[in-house]
Amino acid sequence: LQYCLQKNKQSNNNKNEAAIIYDPYFCTGTAATLMEQTIKSNKVKSPLPTPVRIHHKKADFYVDIRQNKFPQYDILVTNPPYSSNHKERCLEFAVNQLKKNGRPFFLLMPNYVSTKEYFRKITQTIQVVFISPSASHPYEYNHPEGTGHEKSPFESVWFCGLSGNEDMKALKDAFINFHSKHTTSAPIPRWAESLQGLIKVGGVSGEKRKNPRQRKKMRLLAMQKSGAGGVGGVGAAGPRSSSAQVKNAALSPGGQKKAGNSTKQGKIQKQNSAKKAKKRRLNDGNDK
Repeated sequence: LQYCLQKNKQSNNNKNEAAIIYDPYFCTGTAATLMEQTIKSNKVKSPLPTPVRIHHKKADFYVDIRQNKFPQYDILVTNPPYSSNHKERCLEFAVNQLKKNGRPFFLLMPNYVSTKEYFRKITQTIQVVFISPSASHPYEYNHPEGTGHEKSPFESVWFCGLSGNEDMKALKDAFINFHSKHTTSAPIPRWAESLQGLIKVGGVSGEKRKNPRQRKKMRLLAMQKSGAGGVGGVGAAGPRSSSAQVKNAALSPGGQKKAGNSTKQGKIQKQNSAKKAKKRRLNDGNDK
């Protein structure tokens, strides 16, 4: 981010104008607060080369795109919703703005996005740098309104879109140097410049992502192994039973037989009642 802000300052003839960082997904509105806190906490150790103004307002991002009402920002920094096709739509917008206006982007998305065909097609003419947290310190999330998994089933990675004429070695060296100085409590995040590079550093698996049904089955198997059990699975107390099995298990063999006899008697009583009612209706008709 510092690198992009410095380039933005140079393109503005080194004027000390505030750079606009745009986050279009408002959600609960805490992203701007968290970003401002991060900038403030690093102000002494690593001050930004220019002032920053964060544009993070409650609006329909896709309507703004259609009507061309989104702000004239300098850098896009956002964490799009992971559901539906938000990731793809956000990526298309970010790459389009990078190509047309030279606006870099930083998108925090699931690591598996890097393996998708839509990602390859959208980004094939630009340079993308992947920044992944260390394996021992993955990103954690505070989900709005209790949504999402308590623990993410996948790792998240920063997808960084740059203009393409950067000195990648110098940029990587600056990145490592920065984190060597300022990241003392955790390992340095992993850096990759391609999908194969991301696989190599362990930021994503090279295997094809399983479909939803396969992933659900894997989760159930994991629950069974951990002793948590599942539908039809085996937990710490042994095999799970259906509600019918539980009812029958509560009865002795004699009790089960009695329960069956009671059901049969009930049916006979209903049939007798129906016959009596029919007989009464016939008698009433004869009287008339």
